[in-house]
Amino acid sequence: MTRAYDSTTKRAELIRAAKELFHQQGFHKTTLDNVAKKASVPLGNVHYYFETKQALAEAVIASHSQGLREAFAFWESSTDPLERLTHLIRAPLGAVESVIRFGCPHGSLCQELEKLEDDSPLIKAGASLLLAYIDWAHNQLQLLGFHSETARDLAEQLVAAIQGTMLLAHTLRSPELLARQLSRVEAWLKFEVASLQRSPA
Repeated sequence: MTRAYDSTTKRAELIRAAKELFHQQGFHKTTLDNVAKKASVPLGNVHYYFETKQALAEAVIASHSQGLREAFAFWESSTDPLERLTHLIRAPLGAVESVIRFGCPHGSLCQELEKLEDDSPLIKAGASLLLAYIDWAHNQLQLLGFHSETARDLAEQLVAAIQGTMLLAHTLRSPELLARQLSRVEAWLKFEVASLQRSPA
């Protein structure tokens, strides 16, 4: 029992360390040795849990995906889809320092993975993170009454606006820009919803 618990804990620590390092110094600069030291696990033991860096990256992406599902579930405690989407827009404000210093952990990882060979499965796996945002936003917009095609287009615009804002705020090291532009994204979304509600059925 203890051995199984220790094994699970070490694996979780390696994933946590890799997530942090991928975000802070980048996927390509991070080595398995870096991760082992960050997690206080002997390098030889790392290969027991993850034979390759790709396997570790896949586990990191799976962990990010789980975190997104938990966030979506939490936001869905609200009965109002617009309020749920507002939580999505304001989410970066809950991690301002991290976003300003390192950017979005999902967006920045996807950008790096895109530089891999075209046949790397990590490209599609990373893209699934941003697609999860789009799919979830799409569902909320449909609940607000938008037709599927329009809802998809708006969901893509919304996620692009949030990701672009985080990238720009990170590049310019400006928390003020982050807050200001996210506020404008929120106002834009409310305008789109109000326009839909004003239009004839």
